[in-house]
Amino acid sequence: MTPRATNPKRLMRLKEAANYVSLSPGKLRAIIQRDEIRIVRYGEHAPWLIDIRDLDAWIDQHKESL
Repeated sequence: MTPRATNPKRLMRLKEAANYVSLSPGKLRAIIQRDEIRIVRYGEHAPWLIDIRDLDAWIDQHKESL
């Protein structure tokens, strides 16, 4: 079963997205602020929403072999 199948939502708030990629919210926030992952925001004070596809792409970009 793929992670996508267990989580049908496309957009997640910061805490949920951090949990999805097994990082702390602070670490994910830093990654977002470095512009490695983009956010969706519908207003100035709206919560950050992260697209699950961007999280999956970020994971794929950071895979490495040992």
